[in-house]
Amino acid sequence: MNKSLLMKAPAAILLIAAATLMQIHSIEFWVDQAGTSGILWSLLLEGAALWLWASHSGWKSALGLIASLLVLAGPLYQVSSPAIKTWQSSNALPGLQVKQEAILKAEILSLENSLAQYNDNSANRVGWSGRIDATKASLETANRELKQLYKEQSQPIAMTWQSLAVIAMQAISLVLFQLLIVLTIRSLTVNQQVKAVECSKPKKKAATTTRLALAA
Repeated sequence: MNKSLLMKAPAAILLIAAATLMQIHSIEFWVDQAGTSGILWSLLLEGAALWLWASHSGWKSALGLIASLLVLAGPLYQVSSPAIKTWQSSNALPGLQVKQEAILKAEILSLENSLAQYNDNSANRVGWSGRIDATKASLETANRELKQLYKEQSQPIAMTWQSLAVIAMQAISLVLFQLLIVLTIRSLTVNQQVKAVECSKPKKKAATTTRLALAA
């Protein structure tokens, strides 16, 4: 096996793995935004970024940076969105639980008053057993829900820094993967640039020699 190819194999494997991971998240993002055509959006952006970075040209590298940032934006949004929603939900949960507790307590009080009234009415008139049974069932359900709410309130809520830490770790990882893609594609193509320059030198030398011979 060619020694140069063997030396490039680890970089190529890293490039393929990092690009595949980025595309999994990127395609998901672009499909959500643009439907099935989002697959092409994602693949073309990645392909354009790789081609531009591989050119080793100043202005093309600048365009490659823009393309890489666009490729990175989708996965960053897609990966961080669930964590952000979880963080927002955890912050809103205590307030919602307090409101739910107040509603359940008011419902229980109303059912207890109704049950007491129905029991008083049943002492004087028949035909209240159905309402009494239904009210008792509703009261039991409300009490059960209130107990479950108290149980949920007693459970510890995830600290804010934990949710933010998850988002930060995912974001930093994606940035590192994108940097890895750029570095590996430039590493794999730098030798080709050198060979192209070396191959052009003999041609220039031969052309110079020919002009000197003609001049003589």
